[in-house]
Amino acid sequence: MDVHEIHLTIGNALRSYCRGIDRLDGALVAAAFHPGALLIDYGLEPLRIEVFVDHALTSLGKKFVATQHRVSNVTIKIDPGASSAMVESYVLAFHVQADAEIQRLHTFNGRYIDRFEERDGVWRIAQRTLRNDWSRIETIEATMTGSWVRSGRGGSPDPLDQ
Repeated sequence: MDVHEIHLTIGNALRSYCRGIDRLDGALVAAAFHPGALLIDYGLEPLRIEVFVDHALTSLGKKFVATQHRVSNVTIKIDPGASSAMVESYVLAFHVQADAEIQRLHTFNGRYIDRFEERDGVWRIAQRTLRNDWSRIETIEATMTGSWVRSGRGGSPDPLDQ
């Protein structure tokens, strides 16, 4: 696999994680990681990906009606032997909490520090460390008009799967 293909594969894994976590789809989240991968600084630590998926999706599904994770400013440093890479991705995540009479927006801005490894021709995350640069919780006073669509969360149809 050449460097360009490795970069594409790493980008696909990062997007799989974001898409999966926002849709509460454990298979998409896990697809970004090698089995047994470790997640560090997510609270209880370290968590293996298999434990993280169950814990995170249950927690996110109970607490938030919607989330949106975005990655950007991805920096990839591939080792000279091309069997591992260190990847830093900025993450901006929004979480909407809806209580009986009030909605809150939880905004998280940080970085994923990932060690990707190539195993049997497949590049996935072997270890992820979460860095919290800043966060904020604010009350949502008003929203824009328009209809709200669940977009694949909670068993609702996903536009890309139709």
